[in-house]
Amino acid sequence: MQGRVKIMIIGHGVLGGAVLDLLSQSGRPYDLYVGARNVQQASLRANVARYTALNLGHHPTIEVVPMDLMNIEATAERLATLHPKIIFNATTLHSWWTIRQLPPDAYHQIDRARGGVWTPMHLVLVRRLMKAVREAGLESVVVNASYSDVTNAALAAEGLAPAIGIGNVANAVPGIRLAAAHLLGCDLKAVDVRFFAQHYVSYRMPNTGTTDGAPYHLTIYREGQRTQPEELDHDEIFANVAGQFRRAGDLTGQSVTAASATAVVRALADRVERVVHAPGPLGLVGGYPVRITPAGISIDLPEGLALDEAVEINKGCQKFDGIEAIENDGTVRFTAESAEVMRKLLGYDCDAVALEECEGRAEELARKYDDYRRRFE
Repeated sequence: MQGRVKIMIIGHGVLGGAVLDLLSQSGRPYDLYVGARNVQQASLRANVARYTALNLGHHPTIEVVPMDLMNIEATAERLATLHPKIIFNATTLHSWWTIRQLPPDAYHQIDRARGGVWTPMHLVLVRRLMKAVREAGLESVVVNASYSDVTNAALAAEGLAPAIGIGNVANAVPGIRLAAAHLLGCDLKAVDVRFFAQHYVSYRMPNTGTTDGAPYHLTIYREGQRTQPEELDHDEIFANVAGQFRRAGDLTGQSVTAASATAVVRALADRVERVVHAPGPLGLVGGYPVRITPAGISIDLPEGLALDEAVEINKGCQKFDGIEAIENDGTVRFTAESAEVMRKLLGYDCDAVALEECEGRAEELARKYDDYRRRFE
């Protein structure tokens, strides 16, 4: 790699901060920028990254800059001035662990709606970011952490899709590799996988040992050779992922997501050829294995699986996450079951959200969720 690479991280919370740490400790020639509304808080977090990296013998270049994604014009001006090669969006109006803070019974009630119903909260900031990138006239590669299985595909309707997402499908792959190597009795390095699945499978399977009927596609390789169905049973693999190779979840497990994000960002920054797993690549629904090269990104399809077949698998899988469909104009339509849960629990009546409506819907949902939360205080 020639020269230094400018990487902008927007958001310095649990995920953004962890990615900042990992990039700071990489020893690579990156100029790291942290965009934040609260510069003072972000500076404190950036110093944690500096201290940690220095203890490990690295000397990162980190600069904190003011950035409010709600202000598209100011964001565009800032981005045009800095001209980052890569932008990592680690912002959302609704972190996935928010509902986990509810009492168990309240959490289980609302979790029946699944993840898709929170889409308006995930769309607002990344949509404004992408408008700012367009206004700035940049060709920066945007990596999106905000429910990119769905938001990237919805934003594609406006020509605003980030290049790729992170986490979700990628978080399930290490467990599958560990379980497959164990069952095959071989070295972990010998095992590789190609996994196609929407967000629902990526969190449900590692917890329950099953996809609950949600569709997916999994190809496993040993020493580069495709294994045969009689060699490995998927149910047995998944049972081992949720059993012997079960990992800590909640915020403790967020380091796995941060590592997946860092793998994507580093492959793009270092201009190397690497296969990663990621949601929302190229504005597609769901998660895929993605080949990143200096020339760009593409879906890494195993022999016998066409791209349209992979997309249909993810479209079927997203119904289990409460998404009936993402329409051609970017409207996200929820399943009747998920919409009904939100109507009964929150009084939130929303069967679908159009892109132009996402901010109003997000405000309404935030308000009604807050009312719901307060019932249990």
